Amino acid sequence: MSDREDDRDDFDRIVEGLDLDLSFPDEAIDPVQSPRPDPDALRWAADEAEPAETEEPFYRRVEPTSLIPRRRGVLLAWVGVIGAPLLLVGATVAHVYLARSLVAGAALIFVAAAIYLFLQLPEHGPSRRDWPDDGAVL
Repeated sequence: MSDREDDRDDFDRIVEGLDLDLSFPDEAIDPVQSPRPDPDALRWAADEAEPAETEEPFYRRVEPTSLIPRRRGVLLAWVGVIGAPLLLVGATVAHVYLARSLVAGAALIFVAAAIYLFLQLPEHGPSRRDWPDDGAVL
């Protein structure tokens, strides 16, 4: 016997043990003739329901903030995040060879400034409605 016949025999043994109800209704139910709910019962259900709470509108108007940060530490961190890579790219474009210590220092300044900026992001806890989703808050 081949593998294919063995597989078919295994399948037949599995199917024999199944108890499937394959009976189908003789006539299809016509949706037009289906029983309709009583309109008075619907009015009673609507009267018993609690009034819907008014929800806040989804969109909130948020005033734009200035592009320049007000705190000196955040401003210096942005200078480090943007300035260190620009220094390295500018030196590469100008064919200026920088010392390894200067390249390592620029990389460390970039990493430290990026970590500082991440730590300055506001932490919103479970007390806020939209927690843990901060949306587009930067």
